[in-house]
Amino acid sequence: MKRKWLVIGILFLFIGTCIIPAIAQNTEKTLIRGNWLYVGGSGSGNYSTIQEAINDSSDGDTIYVFGGTYHEAITINVMNLNIIGEGRDVTNIDVNWTDTAVTIEKSFVTLRGFTILGTEYGIYVRKDLFEITISDNNISRNDYGVEVEHDCENYQIVLENNIFSSNDCGIYLVSWSKIPLNIIRNNTFINNDDGIIVGGNEINKIMNNVFLHCDYTALYIFGESTYVIDNVFRENSCGLLVSGANHTITGNIFIGNHLGQTVGPYTDSSGNRITGNHFENNSLGLRIAGSKNSVNTNNFIQNEKHAKFAERTRSHGNNWDTNYWSGALHLFGFAFIFGKVQTSIKKLVQFDPYSTFYYWIPWINFDRDPAAEPYDI
Repeated sequence: MKRKWLVIGILFLFIGTCIIPAIAQNTEKTLIRGNWLYVGGSGSGNYSTIQEAINDSSDGDTIYVFGGTYHEAITINVMNLNIIGEGRDVTNIDVNWTDTAVTIEKSFVTLRGFTILGTEYGIYVRKDLFEITISDNNISRNDYGVEVEHDCENYQIVLENNIFSSNDCGIYLVSWSKIPLNIIRNNTFINNDDGIIVGGNEINKIMNNVFLHCDYTALYIFGESTYVIDNVFRENSCGLLVSGANHTITGNIFIGNHLGQTVGPYTDSSGNRITGNHFENNSLGLRIAGSKNSVNTNNFIQNEKHAKFAERTRSHGNNWDTNYWSGALHLFGFAFIFGKVQTSIKKLVQFDPYSTFYYWIPWINFDRDPAAEPYDI
């Protein structure tokens, strides 16, 4: 009998040691998930405003907002908070031009599933923040759709799957503080004055976006080390404006723009890599005002003018190699690119005491190994 109870006791001890960790694991998962708070709808205890729910939330909570129009400006001042709308087609934040619609002041915030319209700033990200995700929103008719406060160390801002329409500027993101990485991907920009203005010393990745009918510039990058990959630019005044150095522009499609891409219109941009892009039916495909840029393995097809350049020095020109040129002048196996180069002869009359102006002369660059067939881009 004693041996029987001893065996039973051992069994209970074994079962207990299995159950207790399982309970602990479930409790831990529950704590990680946090609480869910509800705004709108017909449920008992639901909040009537988003800000009330934010004020009652804690680190790790999720706020779910039912469809409707919310005439309130909200401030997200709780860390690690998810704010999810029922859907961007049915959940609206409209402050009627009186304020910033959404101000984000804490890190680890996700904002998803809203239409945000008619403000000075649709979404304003301020202070030094970490891991902000803004996704699946419709951001329309704002002065600035999303602005990230200038010169702050914001680490990894992710903007994805949003629609930006009829804004003065869709996204404005500038920082000189060497932040590690920001990602802007899978967004659509339509009928904005400027689609994106982004720059600084940080690494930005702008990927798989579509830019349509931007009145000024679809995408303007400056500073250093931005990656522009696999985007589509159609029927914009200027598709891509590049200033600064060491940017990578690859896999993009420029069709039907007045100006497909321009490099260094205000400064002598250098060290940029322009590879594997497709320029078709633009008034001007590519304009380069800079030196030591690489233009390789691109398609130039049926543009009114494929490319032109302005180089400040002949000894550090741009490299054109293995591009496809439809209808361009070819001679001795070379494709000709026409432009101008700055001389060392000063102009007789100098209008600016802080700058020296020189004469320019016409010049020719060569693609020494042009492709016989267009690339599959």
